[in-house]
Amino acid sequence: MTDYDVVILGSGLAGTCAALEAAALGARVLIAEAEEKPGGRSQFSTGMIMGAGTSFQRDKGIEDSPENLFRHYMTLNQWKVDASIVRRLADEAGPSIEWLAELGVEILDVYYSGDEIVPRGHVTPGGAAIMEAVLDRARRHPGIDLALKQRVERLLTGGGRVTGVEAGGEQLTAGAVVVATGGIEGNPELIARYLPDAVAAGGDWLWPNGLEPVAKYSRGDAFALVSAVSAQITGHNRWLCNLRPNFAHESDPYFPGWLVCVNRNGRRFFDEMSPYSVTQPIVLAQDGPVWAVFDHAVKRASQPKSTAQFKKVLIPGTTWEDWVEPVIDEMVEAGRVMTAGSIADLARAMGVSEPGLAGTIEKYNADVAAGEDTVHLKNPAVLRPVRTPPFYATELRLCQLSVTAVGPRIDRDGRVINTANLPVPGLFAAGECVGGVLGDVYVGSGNALANGLVFGRVAGRSAALSVPAAVTSPASTAKGAV
Repeated sequence: MTDYDVVILGSGLAGTCAALEAAALGARVLIAEAEEKPGGRSQFSTGMIMGAGTSFQRDKGIEDSPENLFRHYMTLNQWKVDASIVRRLADEAGPSIEWLAELGVEILDVYYSGDEIVPRGHVTPGGAAIMEAVLDRARRHPGIDLALKQRVERLLTGGGRVTGVEAGGEQLTAGAVVVATGGIEGNPELIARYLPDAVAAGGDWLWPNGLEPVAKYSRGDAFALVSAVSAQITGHNRWLCNLRPNFAHESDPYFPGWLVCVNRNGRRFFDEMSPYSVTQPIVLAQDGPVWAVFDHAVKRASQPKSTAQFKKVLIPGTTWEDWVEPVIDEMVEAGRVMTAGSIADLARAMGVSEPGLAGTIEKYNADVAAGEDTVHLKNPAVLRPVRTPPFYATELRLCQLSVTAVGPRIDRDGRVINTANLPVPGLFAAGECVGGVLGDVYVGSGNALANGLVFGRVAGRSAALSVPAAVTSPASTAKGAV
């Protein structure tokens, strides 16, 4: 006889969805949340969810399918992710978005969230609204208890399986445990160990998207917990950082198309309007610093609330603008944006090739005049010349750490896999704490929430189904349960 059928560690999207699914199968569930408020990091997200084949797409005349998403996901990641994992994600993302809508989450729009053939980013009012809906349903479910300020220190094991948890000196037995404790954005030690390329790319600019609230909910608790059962850790150096100037710890993930970005050779290396899902690997391939260049005319024209018309998309909920004159002037004063009277002088100040930058700007200006970006095929409607002095430049880095994708390996049923390549009996995981679901390339806005939503539900169902049918005793109330 156990205290609970399923104990879930973490109350973000993955954990709460796991609880709802487990309880729907009749399991007695406890959600143990380490912080004083439920919701995890999910409550701070913009609330985009990737999915294919939904009624919301069909309502907009968009023809799509889980098969198309699967192929796109695998191709973009060069098949370096387990096909069965991605198949489960692609197959269940759409139905899970419909499920959220049934819980009361409003789907406002569907937009191009990455380098995709059709729009797959499902827009909600935000992470807080999503968590309000799922937490409300969890609080009202008679089979779910929620315990706050209960940081689990270790897993209990016995008989070759996970048998419960220990928190604050109190032990609770369970038929199964689901780890949904979030990423590692708030743990510099784990970031240095598992994401060294992110540290190298961001340097002393590196910061977690959301700052203190996110860091509090993303401490990497899963690593210590699963080490006791020899779980595999996968996803080394899998992360998402947005390319940013060193202006502010605010989110402005898409560049206005009039920016010109160059590498240390003074050469443009991509379409500056590219989605951040593909920008990261392009920037890493430059093997050195990259810069944004523009002129005085475009700075003067870039007034607050003006940049959206020049961007590929405007992510709902983002209000900060990097590339507007008041911010740029402030950054010039702070020494974060350099100025020069000529392109040659600007190149010397940047430390890039003078002839390289001069030739790039000459070619770019000719393309602007002709109305065609003949190198990277950027939308001609956003092209603006770089010809009016003074000229400006600022370094860009992959520094806004938005997603970490390293953690215990799971299979398509959410079971944690050990170093013998076998499932750990009684142990499941979901959400940002796991590795192996997100690949080297972040597929688009909503990839992370789709991961948490789908595998939270999958892990909850699997955990409940793994509990012997004989476990039917009434649930004990955990210390701190509300």
